[in-house]
Amino acid sequence: MKIHVRVIATPVFEELGPHGPGHRTAFSNDLRVESVDNKTPGHGLPKSKKKRLAGTHSGFVTTLRIAAKNDPFFPKDSYLFQYEGTYKFNAVPITGGPALPKGQILAQGVFVVDKNFQPLEQIMFAIVGGTETYSRAHGVVTELPNDLRELDVQ
Repeated sequence: MKIHVRVIATPVFEELGPHGPGHRTAFSNDLRVESVDNKTPGHGLPKSKKKRLAGTHSGFVTTLRIAAKNDPFFPKDSYLFQYEGTYKFNAVPITGGPALPKGQILAQGVFVVDKNFQPLEQIMFAIVGGTETYSRAHGVVTELPNDLRELDVQ
């Protein structure tokens, strides 16, 4: 199942602790479903936006490493972060296609950004499990431009 959701609001973005390795940021985003297996809820009409509220995406990002000049793996001043997140979906009916099932999807992984916090490579995370319909989920979450997320759930 391919799920596309868009971040529409970030009610929580809280930095915890001093900057540097071990620094954590807690976040929680509100999501709108864009499509499930290429089918759009309510054919994507603006009047159906409220019906397209998918749920939330929440978790933590932890600073693991700030690359020094002689770092063998990362460019100087780049950051290596660990991501742990949970997508909590409401059931959303899809016109002419499969519904977005209710449940949670857990994802985790690492990503690298430059000193301006721009990604140095495509940001992707492993789907490591879930609840309800997603209890045996695995696959990949890919961050796309314009706050779009693609969940390729197997």
